[in-house]
Parts: sequence; C-alpha cells; structure tokens
Amino acid sequence: MDQDTGLAIPSVRPDGLQLDEHRGRQRRYWRMQRVAWWGFGAVMLVAVLGLTGSGGVFHKQTIAFADATVEIPRVSRWEGSDDLSITFHGPGDSHEVIITQPFFDRFAIERIQPEPDQNPLLPGAQAMRFAATGAPPHQVKVDVRATHFGWTRFDIAIGGETRPVSLLVLP
Repeated sequence: MDQDTGLAIPSVRPDGLQLDEHRGRQRRYWRMQRVAWWGFGAVMLVAVLGLTGSGGVFHKQTIAFADATVEIPRVSRWEGSDDLSITFHGPGDSHEVIITQPFFDRFAIERIQPEPDQNPLLPGAQAMRFAATGAPPHQVKVDVRATHFGWTRFDIAIGGETRPVSLLVLP
C-alpha cells in the first residue's frame, strides 16, 4: 500500500498474520451462528413432525369415546383448510355430536359430509344429528377453516360423554 492513501497498515501479529481484527469478537459471532443453526434445525424438526400444521406424525389428535372416535388437528393454520373426522362405531338410527361455542368462534364450517338431519342450537353449543342406516361404522367428515389464530379450548360430546379438546391455530 502506498503511504499517500492515508490507510493505516496493520502491524504483523506474533502468529504471523497481518490482521487488525479482534479474535474474541469473531469467536462470539461464530458461537451465535452455531446457536442459530441449532435453532433452525429445531424448527425444521418440529415442522417435519407436524407440529406446525399441514401433515406430519403429530398433525392430528384422536379423541376416543365409548361408541365413537374423533380425529381433529392439533395444529391448524389461519385461513387454511382442515378437516375433522368422526367415526361412530355403535349401532343406532341416529348419532349426535355436540360442539361447544369456542370452536365456532375460531373456525368456520365449509362443508359437512353427510349433511346433518337436524342442527339444534343449545346454550353455548351446537348439536348435529345424523341419520344412520346399515351396519356401523358410520363416518362424518367436517371441512373447517380457521378464521382467527390463537389457542382454542372447547368440548366435544358424543353419546353423553364429553371430552375437552385443545387446538393451536398458527398465523
């Protein structure tokens, strides 16, 4: 380098390098990078396992009743489509499902297959009654879309049994 440029030439360090950089700062930076990569890896693992919605081993939760099984997502995505499957194992001319209001505050029902015969409103809940013919199992599929994000707790009742359900809706 030329002396006329005004740039300071760093002195030669005892290890032979001609650097004017603080090694401690670089080590801290590398340490932060390693922590960040471990954090990114943890987020990827959580996503692959299904804990961020849309597939994976832990995407769905199964709630067991005496005569039915409900499969519902653990994690849903805001404004993303999801489904709720109800399988009735017991015989009967009709089956009834009662879902409390916090579910309907967070989700919009897009489609119910098959359509319920009756849909009476209860205090703080909605009931759906389905006609059943033939031998069980009978299956109902409800397509839902999350309208708000956040943690939701609600109850599902089938055949006189009530189970609490917790569900996370991610933005």
